Amino acid sequence: MSNPDKPTTDDRAASDGTPLDAVAFAHLIDGFAPFETAPVLAVAVSGGADSMALALLAHEWVKMRGGKIVAMTVDHGLRSDSAHEAKWVGQALRAHGVDHIVLPWLGEKPRGAVQERARIARYDLLDQACATHGILHLLVAHHLDDQVETIAMRDSHGTKPMGRAGMSSRRFLKSVRLLRPLLSVAKNDLIATLKARGQEWVEDPSNQNPKFERVRIRKDTKITVAADQKNIPSDAVQTRLVLEETIANVLARSVMILPVGIAVVDTAEIYRCQDRDVRCYGFGQIIRTIGGAAYMPSFDALANLLDAAYKDASHRSSLGGCVIHRKSDRIYIFREVGRMDKTPMVIDPDVLRSGGCVRWDNRFEWAALSPVLPPLAGIWIGPLVLCDVFHTKAFRAAFGEIVGFIADLPRAALASMPALYDKEGLRSVGGLEVLTLSDVLSAAGCVTPQSRGANAIDGRWRFAPRTPLWESGFKSLPKPVSLLA
Repeated sequence: MSNPDKPTTDDRAASDGTPLDAVAFAHLIDGFAPFETAPVLAVAVSGGADSMALALLAHEWVKMRGGKIVAMTVDHGLRSDSAHEAKWVGQALRAHGVDHIVLPWLGEKPRGAVQERARIARYDLLDQACATHGILHLLVAHHLDDQVETIAMRDSHGTKPMGRAGMSSRRFLKSVRLLRPLLSVAKNDLIATLKARGQEWVEDPSNQNPKFERVRIRKDTKITVAADQKNIPSDAVQTRLVLEETIANVLARSVMILPVGIAVVDTAEIYRCQDRDVRCYGFGQIIRTIGGAAYMPSFDALANLLDAAYKDASHRSSLGGCVIHRKSDRIYIFREVGRMDKTPMVIDPDVLRSGGCVRWDNRFEWAALSPVLPPLAGIWIGPLVLCDVFHTKAFRAAFGEIVGFIADLPRAALASMPALYDKEGLRSVGGLEVLTLSDVLSAAGCVTPQSRGANAIDGRWRFAPRTPLWESGFKSLPKPVSLLA
């Protein structure tokens, strides 16, 4: 290529697509309104044709509205040239006046399920960066080819009606809206968009690696979008919207999430729903939320669990990293202690002094309320089961008497609750006020945490699972055929 600093790429196939112009892109992104008066958008940019086209189109759109975009490139560090590619992306976008930041994935890399874990890490990093910069909208460049492949992958696994609609154009992360404005646009149109602007891009070699399922699906089925949206079932979107509304109603009537990260399900309400698929989707989502997992368990496993719990009023089993324990008219779902990492997580005081927070077990966050922690505070987080006083009858009795909603919870559910410790013992428990814990310890005849003085530790817990109990509102966008330049 003419630019010697540009990363090496594969040869580009000729594109017969049609470039998107400002009018076509506005037609797509306006479907996600409202935005701020001068919108600030984050755009995830890997350097590939899809994300580079999205960045340029979004940049043009926000400039017309007095806003700006911030391009974010996640450097997974899985390939030797990834840092060089991230640097090239920044140089290419800054030439267009686009701000760019690199988000490195630090720490030990996984040996298995690499793409899936990298995807989770990527969205976590992007979400955190958006929160840090006060950005409410994150654009990603999934396109029509991706959508068709996704549906083909789900079909190969025997997907249910919800999955046949493919990816939603909008979903919600912890701190930001994730928007996919290009889901109805073919990849060759995005390549044409870049060629029309004289903008190059890079190719990720993993997109050709057959060890990944999406690549195999692409090659084995010879998926193209020649048939365009004929590849997507015409009634799938409407079917999904109806199912989403039904599931949301069932969950609203039957589930209560306690601030300690435990779900209480009304047995009669969950089984009152006659639709087996709705029950499985709903129950799977509860397990996914409480367990902090990226996906719900398999449909067959969920169906078998619901059948067993229906027949046995004292049913107890585990699934998806959770314990499912029925006690007559209630089903308790809580984290399975045996599946948790019980190694104490030592808190770095520097992180908290800078106003950050720590995340534990993929479900809870703890942030210091005091700007300065005691020197060498030596505080750590672990499950309540690590606490000696938890194993005393006096503590559990006082716990149930003073904290009303605790009284009926199984002992194993209490054991899974997050707790803050120091060298003197238990300091706080996730979901409870510090003063409430102090009352419990006093009633049990235990040493109470210091709430004042040089050694005080003042913080706030928040149950923050990877996904909410329910995120409905599947959104699709029309293909802007008539608006392509």
